[in-house]
Amino acid sequence: MKPPPFEYAAPETIEEISALLAEYGDEARIIAGGQSLMPLLALRVVRPTVLIDIGRVSALDGWRQENGILRVGANLRQQDLLEDEDLKSALPLCAEAAPQIGHPATRSRGTIIGSICHADPAAELPVCALALGALMTVRSADGERQIAAADFFDGALSTAVSDEEFVPEVHIPLPDVLTGFAFCELSRRHGDFALVGVGCSASLDTDKRIVTARVGIGGVDDTPLCFDLDSAAKEQISDGQSVGDVAESIASQLDPGTDLHATSDYRRAMAALLIDRALQTAVSRASEG
Repeated sequence: MKPPPFEYAAPETIEEISALLAEYGDEARIIAGGQSLMPLLALRVVRPTVLIDIGRVSALDGWRQENGILRVGANLRQQDLLEDEDLKSALPLCAEAAPQIGHPATRSRGTIIGSICHADPAAELPVCALALGALMTVRSADGERQIAAADFFDGALSTAVSDEEFVPEVHIPLPDVLTGFAFCELSRRHGDFALVGVGCSASLDTDKRIVTARVGIGGVDDTPLCFDLDSAAKEQISDGQSVGDVAESIASQLDPGTDLHATSDYRRAMAALLIDRALQTAVSRASEG
């Protein structure tokens, strides 16, 4: 790879990262795993003055559970979703999606938050963030704020994070006992970006009726999309009626584009199929506790 010339900074604290971003603004780029950034550099899509390598900031490593929240650090690798049994148990939706993310070589370097912040509309982890109701912690030299995943994605490869901000953590609410998850994806080949990807979460009450259900969908718009099931849909599924009708209703609201990989009609039809499959699986898993 022959990127454009840039300066290199390797801060060791979060405060140093914020100071560098305040100094360089839109001329800086954060690098953690680099699996999204390096191709952009090679293609000259981005030409930063400085790369800020956050890999030495130990405060951004790992994950922890705190007050009912799972806190994921910016340096946590995608491969950990497949190898860390405790993390797999805490994040079953992401663990189910993880094998579809690229290949072992890219997962071993790519980070969970890096993929979300790259905001590719067909990527798996942005869909999971929506389905899980994640909160993105955004930091600058002026302090911190939080952005709900539903408000985080502005467009293809674009987020609500400003040039002087970065995402040190993602906060994900830990599920209740009667909560189930499912992820389904259709791609041309294993490791390709999804033609359609669907992540679902469903929580039930003690009578096994749906309290909340959320569907995240990728590959069908400029951003990943999120749908919360309304009362009628939740009642319909709780009463044992067809999930397919609910899935068709959601899919009918989609307006995917046509490209050399799939037509709009095909993507919409596959979205209905995968929503049906993922919702049924999530509700079934929730009912099993």
